Amino acid sequence: MKRIFLFLALAGCTMQDAPPVVTPAAAVLYRDTVTVQTSDGALCTGPRNRSGNTWSGTLGGCPHAWPYQVIRNTTRPRLPLAAGSNGTSGVTLETPMGPQEFSG
Repeated sequence: MKRIFLFLALAGCTMQDAPPVVTPAAAVLYRDTVTVQTSDGALCTGPRNRSGNTWSGTLGGCPHAWPYQVIRNTTRPRLPLAAGSNGTSGVTLETPMGPQEFSG
């Protein structure tokens, strides 16, 4: 009986909670930057690195270096984006959970 309790006590010491999965929560498209707020509160930026209405790169300024692709088909200086791919402008983020799209 003591061995069973010892086994259960030691087994409880080895279990670890998995870290929470971080996902993109919101995105805003500016003329020269896309900003992404994540579920852990981090604010990431993706600067425009070439001329034209499409650009790509890796998010910076935060602990989540996700690749991104932007298409900007608007003259608005600031465009809040919603989750999904229904708009003509937006960003696709390559997260550990798979591609996540925001559009507006």
